[in-house]
Amino acid sequence: MAKKRSTKRKGTGRKKKSPLSLVVIVALVIAGTLLFAKYKDDGAFKASVDSTFGRVSEKAEEISEIIDVASKAAKENAGRIDENKEKKEAEQEKAAEQPEKTAQKPRTAGKIALPDKLEFPMCAGSKNGKDHQIRNFDHYEICYRESYEQAEWSAYELRADMLVKNTNRTDDFRADPKISTGSSTPEDFKGTGYDRGHLTPAADMAFDKKAMSETFYMSNMSPQAAAFNRGIWQKLESEVRTWTKKFGKVYVVSGPILEKSASKYEKIGKSNVSIPQFYYKVILAPLYADKEDAANPAEAKDVAAIGFLLPNDACKGKKFWDFACTVDEVESRTGIDFYPLLDDATEKRAESTFDISLWK
Repeated sequence: MAKKRSTKRKGTGRKKKSPLSLVVIVALVIAGTLLFAKYKDDGAFKASVDSTFGRVSEKAEEISEIIDVASKAAKENAGRIDENKEKKEAEQEKAAEQPEKTAQKPRTAGKIALPDKLEFPMCAGSKNGKDHQIRNFDHYEICYRESYEQAEWSAYELRADMLVKNTNRTDDFRADPKISTGSSTPEDFKGTGYDRGHLTPAADMAFDKKAMSETFYMSNMSPQAAAFNRGIWQKLESEVRTWTKKFGKVYVVSGPILEKSASKYEKIGKSNVSIPQFYYKVILAPLYADKEDAANPAEAKDVAAIGFLLPNDACKGKKFWDFACTVDEVESRTGIDFYPLLDDATEKRAESTFDISLWK
């Protein structure tokens, strides 16, 4: 059955204007016409209107200027707040990363405490942070110096259980994206005759592919003479692994001697990477009384330390033993305080002398 077509007409959606609205519009038009006529014919009225509008315009400009000044001040204040917030966060992060000069007491009487992050040194930038950026990796840390375009120290703890080869050398040299000022690049070293010398060795991180790969960031590289890097420096790195087996673990810090202003060093690459004349390596090892003593990694009966200061050249006819020295000597050349978490008496004794027979 067909549906009946509706006879209702659809609305247009428009509302009719009421007579009162039309009257108001007409009145406004008439008033406007009369006022305009008076404005044209009556000079005094015209002057009064012009003066009023002039004052209103001036006030509007003044208000606009006040708004602009207030807006600019608000933006500047917001910028200062953001800057202070970032600075405070950076200081808090740096404080968390840097060790405090507070020795930890051993749990057992007559023992020496070996606290976490004992390998962390304290440098001049630990207080003001200028030209010193601490960069943490999974298994080592560095302090990057932008003015020299390299790290002044690279520190790590190496344990005997880490001396396993689970990965091959990755050779993935690359710039470090987390260096805020930008690190050196592989291109800086091309055609210079200098090796991209590791500070923390890749071979010490062969237990894990990521750990190995992280040693190939350019922030861990320093320009080393090829004969030095592939000769005496490599032999010293290998000996550190021998000491790790002997002592169970060692705390290692390596770096260039940056004892002059950056402008006084020769440079390579577009990044102006300074070429150090000397390198150092310091090693601290725990001395356990017996296996039971060694079973507690947080303390030891005693500790021993040794340092090395080596020229950045082939060192022909020399062995790394010829460059052995006290840690104090390295501190005097670098201005860096090594192993600050040791109690003062132990630190002073261990760093002021070394017994070569313990290491050979």
